[in-house]
Amino acid sequence: MNSFLFQLLLCFMILTLPIEANAQISVGVGQAELTPPPGTPSAGYSERKGEGMEGVHDPLLALALLIDNGLKKIVLCSVDHLGFTYGMYQAIADQVHLHPGLEACEIYIGSSHTHSGGGAYLDLPLIGESLAGPYDAQLTKFAIQKTVEAIIQASQKSVLAKIGIGYGQADAISRYRGLWPVDIDPLADVTILKITDLNDTPIAVLFNYPLHPTLLKSQNRLFSADFVGYAREHLKNTLGEGVQAMYFNGAQGDIIPVVSNEEDRYASCQDVGEKLANTVAKIWATTEAISTLEIDFQKEAYAFTPQPTPFGLKLPIEKYETEMNILVLNRLHAFITIPGELSCLYDKSYKEFGKSLGYCNVSILGLINDAHGYIILPAAWQHKTFESTLSFGGENYGETLKDRVFLLLKGYAPN
Repeated sequence: MNSFLFQLLLCFMILTLPIEANAQISVGVGQAELTPPPGTPSAGYSERKGEGMEGVHDPLLALALLIDNGLKKIVLCSVDHLGFTYGMYQAIADQVHLHPGLEACEIYIGSSHTHSGGGAYLDLPLIGESLAGPYDAQLTKFAIQKTVEAIIQASQKSVLAKIGIGYGQADAISRYRGLWPVDIDPLADVTILKITDLNDTPIAVLFNYPLHPTLLKSQNRLFSADFVGYAREHLKNTLGEGVQAMYFNGAQGDIIPVVSNEEDRYASCQDVGEKLANTVAKIWATTEAISTLEIDFQKEAYAFTPQPTPFGLKLPIEKYETEMNILVLNRLHAFITIPGELSCLYDKSYKEFGKSLGYCNVSILGLINDAHGYIILPAAWQHKTFESTLSFGGENYGETLKDRVFLLLKGYAPN
């Protein structure tokens, strides 16, 4: 082969390489405050009876991270909230997709599930008012607009970046609260996304861990992100003040935090938050960030007919529409989004099935783009566990969702 033909062949081979293999990553971060005015009810405790909160202990935030690998864009947005509804997510997505360059981006809104966040957002007779106080359309619109603001801000601050995916364990800060089954040790898995600029200066860290932010009880009358706010602040102190730290919950349907100080619940928040943040920092230190990223995703929109709980409570909706998603990074790291509170009893089976398919790990992102109650095992429903009181999909809903998860994982399996 003469030199001209060889050079021509070499150019052809380079040009036909997958674009993703050479494309650089750009990221942007954005932030907006979600804290409603004093007097607004909080959400999560019916014992509050819709009474307004008296002030602010720490701000409620919407924190957005936009990742662009040159072919696909995704937005991961963490909000300090009990749980955005599917309607709220759709309103956010519709507004974001109107902005140039964001028309096709995938959006994942993850509610932290703090029980000291803003309320007045559930437009459901009786159930909504009991959980979140009287519905207020303007306050709901405020939460939507602030979340959109954070995402748009992230899209306007794009820089070249590197991303790493790391794993670890945060032990001794959580416990299983269920009465059935007994003697359960919940998984303590932590997943992080490490985001730096090309000079390895930290930009953001996303950390995923399953835990109810319920250290602050119904007697608390100050808006707060619970332990999540303390974790974020500690990570800033550890990794750098400019770092955006973002929490995403997991399969936390029946997992609560360990209380270190019963007399001072804010001290307990600090204890749990700092211990979790220390674990995240350790994972960060051993996680390599690289300047390329493959992104695959698929949305699974579906609907179900709400069923009465074992106690006779039913959503006043004929057909409930929602969605779940799979997000796969670098072909080996799978993230499954769940539109509610998944029981920890499903967590292990999801991870084991994923590993059997060749994934490095399967991470559960709970309360993503919706929050329509607990998702539990049929036996838990039959035993009338605490979680079954707000489990509206019926006895077999958890198994139906599991089947969907397994199909999504098979569709992108590395093997």
